Amino acid sequence: MPPSHDARMICRCSALALALVLVATIMPAAAAAQARGQAQALSVLTEPRLVPDFDPKVRNYVTRCRPDGRVAVSVVAPRRSWVFVDGRWAPTSSTTTVRATEGQRFAVTVVGPGWRWSTYHVRCLPLDFPTYAAQRTGRTQAQWYVVAPFGGAPPPGTSTNYVAIFDNEGVPMWWYRAPYQPVDAKLLRDGSIGWLQYNETEALQGGADVYRLDGTKVRHVDTVGGGADHHELLRLRNGNYLIARYPRQSGVDLTSCGGPVSGVIYDNEVQEITPGGALVWSWKASDHLSPGDISVRWRDTCTVATPADIYHFNSVEPDRGGYVLSMRHLDAVLRIDRRTGRIDWKLGGTQSPESLVPIGDAETAAGGLGGQHDARILPDGTLTVHDNGTRAAHPTRAVRYRLDLRARTATLLEDVRDPDVPTTVCCGSARRLSGGNWVMAWGGGPIVTELTGAGAPVFRLTLGLFSYRADPISFGVLSPAALRRGMDVMHPRHGP
Repeated sequence: MPPSHDARMICRCSALALALVLVATIMPAAAAAQARGQAQALSVLTEPRLVPDFDPKVRNYVTRCRPDGRVAVSVVAPRRSWVFVDGRWAPTSSTTTVRATEGQRFAVTVVGPGWRWSTYHVRCLPLDFPTYAAQRTGRTQAQWYVVAPFGGAPPPGTSTNYVAIFDNEGVPMWWYRAPYQPVDAKLLRDGSIGWLQYNETEALQGGADVYRLDGTKVRHVDTVGGGADHHELLRLRNGNYLIARYPRQSGVDLTSCGGPVSGVIYDNEVQEITPGGALVWSWKASDHLSPGDISVRWRDTCTVATPADIYHFNSVEPDRGGYVLSMRHLDAVLRIDRRTGRIDWKLGGTQSPESLVPIGDAETAAGGLGGQHDARILPDGTLTVHDNGTRAAHPTRAVRYRLDLRARTATLLEDVRDPDVPTTVCCGSARRLSGGNWVMAWGGGPIVTELTGAGAPVFRLTLGLFSYRADPISFGVLSPAALRRGMDVMHPRHGP
């Protein structure tokens, strides 16, 4: 009977441990020994190619392993070093063949003089994983970036079903291939990963799925009444979820926006539900808004389709007894009272008694927000928005406002832009980190960037597709070891 996977791993680890003990016994430990000769630079090459190119300071890599599972690993190490490839000793300046398939990981460990050792992790990237390129030009404040690349017509052989976590070197450290197109992927409060099913048609409205890092499904989340919309999934501090739906409503008078006397619309309903699926709270746009609230720039939505998408909710954010909502076709961000449902304030869009006066923001004063997304309230009470500038004649940007609700003003504090992304049609996110950097998913384009508050890029991830949002994870929240363990459970090795 062949040994179990656990037994094989124990044997491999034991052999490596024994070898390292021998290294410690026979290798010169004095640092001065290295000075007697010029040390050769460490180099690791693989076939298929290692991505990114090897750098001794970078510990995580991928390679698109071939179907036959053979990976050639070539290591050139400094003198008086010992090399272990996939747990087995390998002569320096030699090539070793490793067998690994999609999702599986192997390691290269180099033990140098003075008992200095470094381990480099290589994982097999699926052949249908979307293409990407990364560039790091400065110190990042995010350690990880969660994305779900999709959209448009993908190249042949490319899947749009992946959720992925990239590190700040641009290496995909964790991924999961869903049986559908995921969107709005993010790390939830309990350490799980959640995402919604993209629902371009009503027939595909399938709610959200929540998984642990090891691929174990925690639960399926859907709105009461079914048909959850794909724009937002949040887990609250009390363990409940915020999620939305777009129910149809007929007999709506749309004459104020150029539509029929009795039209059909997509209403917007936000729900708070328990993990067990019970409804705790809900809010409907049609109870507090009217077609006349639609921004002039979006009034064609009343006539171009049935049902008419007149509000177009795309984000919700808790705010001390209320919620902040982004409504794309209102060109406005709203704050609603949780108990009464009333609108407390409004930034952008048509003028109303709830409107805040923008201060120091020529763009909002002149033309208002333009099809904005991802409105968030920071711990200091300031408001951040991904302002697409859609139909508003100003560039896409990330903005932050200080709100004075007594004076009814919103003062612009930051306006961050990327000259390589002058416009976006839809989508996107703007997340300001506690250190002052911003992580942006630039609308319907392929670029995700981390920028300083002055707009200087420190990291750029260019996807072959695009991601609706990019969820940044700060240092210390999620360990590399946890991501590796999760992937290793989903893609175990079974022998050399």
